[in-house]
Amino acid sequence: MEAPSSFTVVATGQIESALMPDVDNAYLKFQMVAGEDWQVLDGLEEGITQASKATPLLEPFMVWNFPLDVTYKSTNAFGWPQLIVAVYGLDAFGRDVIKGYGCMHLPTSPGRFDLKLRLFKPCSASLIQSFTSWLSGMPAEFSDPRFPSYGEGREVTRVESSGV
Repeated sequence: MEAPSSFTVVATGQIESALMPDVDNAYLKFQMVAGEDWQVLDGLEEGITQASKATPLLEPFMVWNFPLDVTYKSTNAFGWPQLIVAVYGLDAFGRDVIKGYGCMHLPTSPGRFDLKLRLFKPCSASLIQSFTSWLSGMPAEFSDPRFPSYGEGREVTRVESSGV
């Protein structure tokens, strides 16, 4: 009997920077997710960057230049790998709070890519939740950090843009 054929996906690059107008100091957590048929051969599936302070001169860019390098092996394309990012910053009381989420599939063709990831953050679902969030100083946050990569339930999630 012939062994099932497989293919390899190698992704190398970097998380370069973010433009978030209302954020001046932040760090980023990233996570790679893939379907159950995908196996990591090499590299890190998750990590955290150093903190970055926005440059005050022109635009409020935060620069990380954080390297990514992961190699996958699979027998089918279902569950193609995705990169999920969560940007955290400090609030007025020095607590870590979410500033934005983003998610994208890795490119499906070989080559060099310059990709931009739109960041968003969840909104409170009701006025009472908004008031409670304002009172406690803790903005709405996803309980599962992989939620941005899910297809189910996203259509009813209220979000607002938070940067690129």
